[in-house]
Parts: sequence; C-alpha cells; structure tokens
Amino acid sequence: MHLYITESSARPGMQITAEAEREYWLSRQKAAVKAPAEIDVHAFHDALGLMFPLNWSTSDNGVWETFMLQEMVCGDVTEIYARCGARYFRLRDVCNLSHAQIKTRIKEGFNPEQK
Repeated sequence: MHLYITESSARPGMQITAEAEREYWLSRQKAAVKAPAEIDVHAFHDALGLMFPLNWSTSDNGVWETFMLQEMVCGDVTEIYARCGARYFRLRDVCNLSHAQIKTRIKEGFNPEQK
C-alpha cells in the first residue's frame, strides 16, 4: 500500500524534523491541560461508570478519592476526577500525577474542606 500525499499540513517554510514534530505534540498536550473545576455528584459517578478507572485512590479516612479515565485526550493527558467530602472536581492533566499531587492542584484553586 502506498500513501500519496499531495498537500502538507506544515506551515510554509517550516522544516519537517523529528524535533519540530515533538514540539508540536508537546504544545498540543500542554494546550489540553485544564484547571480543576467543581462538578456535581452525578458527573463524578457518570465518569466512574464509563470504564474501569486508572489510579483509583483514597486517603484521609476516605475523605479524598481520586481516579483517572484510561482514555487519553492528547498524549499523556487524561480526565481526572476527585472527591473531597461532598464536593466533586474534574481536571485534565497528565496521567502520571499522584493522588497527593491531584489533591494539591485542587487545593490551589479551591478550599475543598470548607463548605
């Protein structure tokens, strides 16, 4: 099978190199990252029921719970969900974040222990 390409998606004058392609995909991955946002309990449980969760963790006597979707958005970026007590959050970040790092990201934007 031969693939004949008649049109390039590269910007004019851009050299097509492995480094340029790597930079392109890293910029796409960076653009896919989203800050934490508060969601409702239904969105949290809907996501939990989509597929078997990745890196499902709990801590602080069950006060905190986090999990990720196995499906990636772009590169290593996936949807991440967290619960703190009766508050629920969603963010989009790399799939190698630890439970503690997810908690820290949420605490930076919210004070989840109060409400």
